[in-house]
Amino acid sequence: FSKALEKFKYIIYNNPGSLIAMNSQLYLAESLFNLEKYDQASKEYDRYILVSQDSQGVEKAKFFICKCFFKLSSSYKKDQEASYIAIDRMQYFIEQYPNSQFSSECNVMITELRSKLAKKDLESGKLYLRIEEFPSAIVYFNSVIRDYYDTEYYETAIINLILTYVLNGEIALADNTFNQYKDDLQNKDNYIAAKNILTKEHNV
Repeated sequence: FSKALEKFKYIIYNNPGSLIAMNSQLYLAESLFNLEKYDQASKEYDRYILVSQDSQGVEKAKFFICKCFFKLSSSYKKDQEASYIAIDRMQYFIEQYPNSQFSSECNVMITELRSKLAKKDLESGKLYLRIEEFPSAIVYFNSVIRDYYDTEYYETAIINLILTYVLNGEIALADNTFNQYKDDLQNKDNYIAAKNILTKEHNV
């Protein structure tokens, strides 16, 4: 890929405005992508989109820009700006190309990124819960429940929200939360865990 990269750069530089230069621009971006230089690759894909009249090539380039941001997304413990950008780009791509061959892969990547963002908020909530910063914990658990209801962390967030209300002495809110979301606790163990938190509190 490194050797190919240099060849494509040479073609682009020596044949400005030509069809072969335009095609080389796409291959240049692909070479960078395969070299895992995703930030540079996304910029080269953008350059291709600006000059190309090939609708299929443009569609492919837009998809790979989405994939670049997906690859740039960090661990849930780190800043998630790239994850948010990737989700926005992929959702726009799906709207723009609803019948694209790349749509299903975009949906898979969106699901993975949403799961990562949910985990980040859940772990932040747990951290605040451990240090007894209950209002902040409540904000993060509610974020998971509100924004990431389709992830594996949804039910865990409900249980932790109930626990946080109990530990903060807001028993009525804990009861209301359980009653509001009990039907969503599809995992039997999660339902029992939430119920036990309230039962223990009411028996104290």
